[in-house]
Amino acid sequence: MRIGVSTAAYYGRMETEEAAAYLTTLGVSCCEAFLQTMSEYGPAFAQTLKQHLGGLEVISAHSKTLHFEGDFLSQSPRQREDGFSMMETFLTTAQTLGAHIYVFHGPPRLRGDSPPLARWQPHVQEAIMRSAAHGVTLAWETVSWCWLNSLGRIADFKALWPDLRFVLDVKQTIELGLDVIETVNAMGERLCHVHVLDYDADGRHVLPGKGRTDFRALARALRVNGYAGDIILEPYATQTENRQDVLDAIAFLRDTFDAD
Repeated sequence: MRIGVSTAAYYGRMETEEAAAYLTTLGVSCCEAFLQTMSEYGPAFAQTLKQHLGGLEVISAHSKTLHFEGDFLSQSPRQREDGFSMMETFLTTAQTLGAHIYVFHGPPRLRGDSPPLARWQPHVQEAIMRSAAHGVTLAWETVSWCWLNSLGRIADFKALWPDLRFVLDVKQTIELGLDVIETVNAMGERLCHVHVLDYDADGRHVLPGKGRTDFRALARALRVNGYAGDIILEPYATQTENRQDVLDAIAFLRDTFDAD
């Protein structure tokens, strides 16, 4: 396992390419590219981002949820067509960057609503196949305000989409009230990517090493389940204001996960 950082860590403080250049100064060996706006989709921006990354490996690409992820699940054929068209542009960008994982949120959930999983089945399957055609694995992430939000839902998704993979977001899993280790075990060999951030005893977001999560237990659970991916630090900008704090978190994760 290697330790990387997401460009999302500097969202609002730096533009994506500036964040990418900054990551190269942190001594990490990989990263996630969070493409935050539509003008960042396409080969031109991908080349710009690659230049700023200076050879730093991009493991995963993350789109903004509301750009197209709900549209290609729509009942409207035209809306689906446009959603898939935008998705293709995003996937081309991910492929150009060398990313092999597409971090997928899916549409937001509404209070009292339940996802029309059977109706979505062919559209998600098409998204999985389109991703694979670009050399990218679609991986659905645990997100408290989206649809991968319970252990039961993990089982449902496994049954519906045999080729679907998962992203474990530690902070989001905690927000959902789920046990992180149980979530890893439920995902099993389908887990291909991990995002980390923590909470302290007062319920505030904190960098790993300053919170309540037993990351050594997480490392053991990942190994038991045959996890072969990397660990991506994905804090909010308020946790990255102090550079030394970020470096300390990276060092903590390297030691904890016995990582590069």
